[in-house]
Amino acid sequence: MASFEQKSASFWKWLQENGVYLSDTIAIKDYREEGAGRGVVAAKDIKEGDLLFSIPRRVLLSQLTSSIRSVEGIVDDMDQLSGWNPLILCLMYESQKEDSLWKPYFDILPTTFSTPMFWSEDELKELEGTDVIEKIGKSEAEDSYREHILPIIQKYDIFDEKIHTMELFHRCGSLIMAYSFHDELEKSTARKSEKEEEDEDEDEDEDEEGLIAMVPLADMLNHKTGHNNARLFHETDCLQMKAIKDIKEGEQIYNTYGDLCNVDLLRKYGFTDDINEFDIAEINISTIVECCCSGQKESLIDKKIELLMEEEVYDDCYVIDNQCEIPDEMMIAVQVLQSSLQEFKAIQEKGKLPKPRLTKEVKEKLVSILNKRLDRYPTTLEVI
Repeated sequence: MASFEQKSASFWKWLQENGVYLSDTIAIKDYREEGAGRGVVAAKDIKEGDLLFSIPRRVLLSQLTSSIRSVEGIVDDMDQLSGWNPLILCLMYESQKEDSLWKPYFDILPTTFSTPMFWSEDELKELEGTDVIEKIGKSEAEDSYREHILPIIQKYDIFDEKIHTMELFHRCGSLIMAYSFHDELEKSTARKSEKEEEDEDEDEDEDEEGLIAMVPLADMLNHKTGHNNARLFHETDCLQMKAIKDIKEGEQIYNTYGDLCNVDLLRKYGFTDDINEFDIAEINISTIVECCCSGQKESLIDKKIELLMEEEVYDDCYVIDNQCEIPDEMMIAVQVLQSSLQEFKAIQEKGKLPKPRLTKEVKEKLVSILNKRLDRYPTTLEVI
């Protein structure tokens, strides 16, 4: 079996043979001792704006470039799939194909993952109290495999149910989550599921346009919050990685995975940052209702929630960032939900919601809400 270094060298050679421009200012480095696998390092001093590498679009692995497209009828079936499923199917096929164009690429990709999707039940207990567990989505993914992917595997003889298993499906899905990019200049043919459309409606900021694709080498750059020094640019015929800061010889070259809180870093990539300026706390509306509406009639609570929804103040959860400021919408929700029947009628008569105010009553209620949120954790960081 080829060593870690041999696989890296073979991958580098494969890139060159397939028309990838590689600057002599960069090199692959082993960062396993830091828990980061492979990474890219500056082999020489690099100036802001320098081109680090350029990848022809034909080298990207997507539903438009995979050799699976040559199988009669399968493109039509893939076009009926939603979300990541077309690319997952491509990865399941190409990763097990000995003569795949991308074999040297797959040889350097991980086959095991540290994300919570692969944690044991005992390990997941360590996340009790966090917002990670409800976002893992393992059972939903397995339903998707059985309903959408397995029928295609059974339909075409290029697949083998003993090889193209649910385990491989999870691995390929995890590769996409951690390593893929949205190619901004290509349009995806995959339709969106109802769940995805709902998610986009709820959070338009996370709606990324373009075709999802695997981008060899670009996905090797690691992330560290606050250390981003390179960026991927989408050109007509290629994708280019350029330095956005001066980088000294020996320094690691970092791309950014986005302004992600630790919950999302752990869920998607299997790590967290000790210092993360984008970390947040999420307060579920159910916690606020529980703390504010004790003893109230269900009919009154429903009317309050309806009003908050009409005024676009209601949210499933409210986010408190590292500035620790209570969002105005959360304050207004607390004021409305804790109001007495007479106070709520007055709000209705005025035809507008109260302005966010940190009154003594609101402060006390917010303290109880935050303590309720803290109570979800079975342990604390207090020194005994």
